[in-house]
Amino acid sequence: MTTEFPTPYTYELPKERIAQRPVHPPESARLMVVERSTGRIVDSTFASLGEFLPSGSRLVFNDTMVIPARLFGSLSPSGAQIEILLVRRISSSDCGKEVVWSCLGRPLKRIRKAERIIFSDELSAVVEESAVLESANIRFISHSEKFVDEVLHAHGNMPIPPYIREGRGDEEDRKDYQTIFAERPGSVAAPTASLHFSKSLVEDLTRAGVTTSFLTLHVGTASFQPVLVNGEVKPPAAESLTIPENTQTEVRDTRAGGGRVIGVGTTVTRALETMSLGTTSGETELFIVPGYRFQNVDGIITNFHQPGTTHLLLVEAFLGKELLDKVYQHGLQNGYRFLSYGDGMILL
Repeated sequence: MTTEFPTPYTYELPKERIAQRPVHPPESARLMVVERSTGRIVDSTFASLGEFLPSGSRLVFNDTMVIPARLFGSLSPSGAQIEILLVRRISSSDCGKEVVWSCLGRPLKRIRKAERIIFSDELSAVVEESAVLESANIRFISHSEKFVDEVLHAHGNMPIPPYIREGRGDEEDRKDYQTIFAERPGSVAAPTASLHFSKSLVEDLTRAGVTTSFLTLHVGTASFQPVLVNGEVKPPAAESLTIPENTQTEVRDTRAGGGRVIGVGTTVTRALETMSLGTTSGETELFIVPGYRFQNVDGIITNFHQPGTTHLLLVEAFLGKELLDKVYQHGLQNGYRFLSYGDGMILL
């Protein structure tokens, strides 16, 4: 039986409004402050975030680390150029010289038929059988003294989205597309709302009485895969999460004491709402759509998202479609920079 989901909110996004690099320092990015109860919008910057957080607020961050998951290589024997995105680690040999990953690829049909994939003198791969049509299981092989993980890290590119410089990351992206909280490797996309935070901004917020907590949700391929398939909304794939016991306690105590829990990003929001359903480790398949009643999140800090995405369905569930449209039109009319390296908003 097919589950019915609302069609995601969409809007016209001019290409020139998509940020190709972040601003520096990160807290100089613009911040749109949105009051749900009144619909009021205030234009500010992340440097002034503390002015808009009520006393007793708790920010919850995602401490996942983005891995250099995009690889460019050639097929053997044809020499055709291909692109691969690591999605999920499946297995590893005891010596660490061979590792199998589930991968997305372009062009996937040609990759499936390849005898061998060449990335460098140190790294090659062979394609294994996969029951999933949208991906391929690829066995990576190290031809040096290094383990495959080391070689992949050296040869991989940061998986910036395709709307940023056609997805070809460089050395700047190794720093820019990683949050200051990144500790646990596993994401193929950044939790971009946290990119606006610097060490000094967090210190300022702490002095102002804002508390912080951390969880891990490894960000998957929702930003890369199509949302509408055969005219129907495709739910985002399951993502791995871990919510430490101390974070669970801090969130519950904050809300019990009348404080607000602010999810920094849609990934954190998905994780905290999964926690409200009793799951704090393993995987989450929660799909938040309009009509959902939030249990653990009182506010959200988020970037502007692509038109017609599952991320926007979550934000619409929090704001309502009318206010969501008002927010996005305000952003378009007032020079906000959009998407992963762009500006952001706080929804209160």
